[in-house]
Amino acid sequence: MTKDNVEAQLGKDDADASRLEKLGYKQELNRSISSFSNFGATLSIVSIPAATYPLFFYGLSTGGPAAMLISWPIVGVLSCTIGISLGEIISAYPTAGGVYYWSANLSGPKLAPVVSFFTGWFNFIGQMGLTAAASFAAAQLVIACFYAGGVLNVDDHPTTSLYYKGIVNVLNILILLLSALLNTTAVKWLGWMASVSVFFNIGGMALSVILAAIMTPTRIALSDLFNYWVNATGLPDVYCGAISVLVACFTFCGYDSAAHLIEETKNADIGGPVSIVSTLVTNVPLGWFLLMGLLTTVPANQDDLVALALAPNSTSVIVDVLINATTPAVGIFLTIVVAISIVFCAISMIATHSRMIFAFSRDGAVPDFFHRLSDAKTPTRAVWLAVVLDIVVCLPSLGAATAFTALTALGTVGLYVSYAIPIFFRVLHNKQFIRGRWNVGAFGPYVAAVAVVWVAYVTVALNLPTVTTDPWDPTLFNWAPVELGGIIFLFTAFWVLSARKWFKGPKIDEETLKAYQ
Repeated sequence: MTKDNVEAQLGKDDADASRLEKLGYKQELNRSISSFSNFGATLSIVSIPAATYPLFFYGLSTGGPAAMLISWPIVGVLSCTIGISLGEIISAYPTAGGVYYWSANLSGPKLAPVVSFFTGWFNFIGQMGLTAAASFAAAQLVIACFYAGGVLNVDDHPTTSLYYKGIVNVLNILILLLSALLNTTAVKWLGWMASVSVFFNIGGMALSVILAAIMTPTRIALSDLFNYWVNATGLPDVYCGAISVLVACFTFCGYDSAAHLIEETKNADIGGPVSIVSTLVTNVPLGWFLLMGLLTTVPANQDDLVALALAPNSTSVIVDVLINATTPAVGIFLTIVVAISIVFCAISMIATHSRMIFAFSRDGAVPDFFHRLSDAKTPTRAVWLAVVLDIVVCLPSLGAATAFTALTALGTVGLYVSYAIPIFFRVLHNKQFIRGRWNVGAFGPYVAAVAVVWVAYVTVALNLPTVTTDPWDPTLFNWAPVELGGIIFLFTAFWVLSARKWFKGPKIDEETLKAYQ
């Protein structure tokens, strides 16, 4: 790097630190992540294999290939409205606090404490749910390889057995501990891993789809896939279609991670929004075409497809699909490749969750104990808090068969609601919103309004029952609304009885304060 380039970069770093100071915070974290590494971390979190592969069983039984392929572009485009809106906001307020800081500034000084409090906790729960779901999914795929390889079998250890659930949880804990150890190293390692994960994430899934599509002994025509409707839920088809969006919604969330790494990212007010939008623009068409290729290899007979979705031989539907389309050895290899890409996803998610905890602690919402950095300027305590919570929320899987689906639904809804709150106030207080360098001009409030309506739909759809049984079976019930309701009750009680007396919210930007006067 030449002397002029060095001086130019130092100037950009000073500008980032200066902007952060105007937002009320000093530069504490090590600002060494490039815009591309931020994009890599965001892309590895908004991961196609990490979301679609673990929920393949849900997609095949809840609308089948037709619902998966029709809902994907619709959800993708509507998710872009959220991404664009968040991009505008992150450009205006590039802080690690992300959505809860934005909510405080966009709701105005009077509402800032209560609005930022609830936004922050929704985001906290959402990130916890999705991180736990990612690591748990990687563990399930690895264990499925042992079943596929004949080391274990479903007759001796079915997925309903405590043995199966126990080994999945043990491996899940090991993955989370590994992720924590990697996250407590210097931040430059995170940037490097995020960059590598871009190629591993896209390349790994592309390899699995290409080999499966080429080697499969049977193939369904693309035109037939869009008419291949499967409803194994026991619920009406219209209802089934309404809740089939989970697979795509689970994929297109988590892009606020670009914000939580923003205080470590160079050229933050441009790099952050570009990371979000680039991730969505990449994943919407890419995921759709890859999904098409994979679905051409599933059984053409509907009864066989339902049997595969409900009782896979390897304990994992996607592993069975890959093995049936290729060979056992190739299928296991492709599964391992995908599992590694999901581990990358978990590592990045813990990184972003810990930064959110760090920022939340900095503003007094959680104990100040977690607002401490290691010598490498890494929020080590926040990392370990995130990991411990991720381990705990996976433990209900030892009992309920629908725990993973509930976990993904809870995480998705938690994040979506936390996105909707600042976007809603961005629409409501459009005149007070001071745009950053990255914006879509006069289209901004209209795009944001569509995003809010879409989140309202998703919040309802993902909390509805996913199957019907007679008599009622608690192990198959979607516990996401119960969990969400309980969490909202606890948040509200905490606010009314205690937090409202001392939580003042994050600092308000000086320019924003002037706009509300």
